[in-house]
Amino acid sequence: MSTLNETALPLRLHALGGGEAPADLADDLRRLLRLPPEALEKLWQALGPCLAPELSDETERLLDVFCAAYRLSDADLARVIKACRFLIQGAARLDVPALQLGDDLDRLCPDAPVIKELLLAGYEQAKAAIREEIVQAALVAHGKLLIGAQFRVDVIDTSERGTRLRQPVVLLTLQYCEGAEAGRITLQVLPDMMGQLKGICEQVLA
Repeated sequence: MSTLNETALPLRLHALGGGEAPADLADDLRRLLRLPPEALEKLWQALGPCLAPELSDETERLLDVFCAAYRLSDADLARVIKACRFLIQGAARLDVPALQLGDDLDRLCPDAPVIKELLLAGYEQAKAAIREEIVQAALVAHGKLLIGAQFRVDVIDTSERGTRLRQPVVLLTLQYCEGAEAGRITLQVLPDMMGQLKGICEQVLA
């Protein structure tokens, strides 16, 4: 009776939540070995901006400059970036520790430890940035998100109803975004309400 060879089993990765690695992922990661040493030293300068949810025109131009500087094939670099982006974004979304991502890379490229070394060098910083963007996107998707505040203190002295009022009032301007739209609202806040807001902030931040 024949036994199932372990190497024939699907390669399941922490970065994919136990999902199976795409068939070409390991080969595309190994394309890193085709890059000259000076390009590998600057890898995260090209890879970092590519970890955003969408590649901007500015990032595309950066990759063109990177290819020209190190005489790289556009196709080779694109496949490398795509593979690294897929793996690191997946790991970051699931909050995979660097140790487990390292285990994934050991199994994907057991003959090329330099790939693990290169990707783990910038992983923690990249994971933090990706997860911050995920939080921001989740907030914006479900309503107005406060993004800024300015204030000014005035004193009400006279109105048509009376004089010598000498009432301090805070003009509090709140800036927010909702989806792709930005807005602002200015509120007049009296000292007792400012005290309530202070108490709320102290309680929340305690």
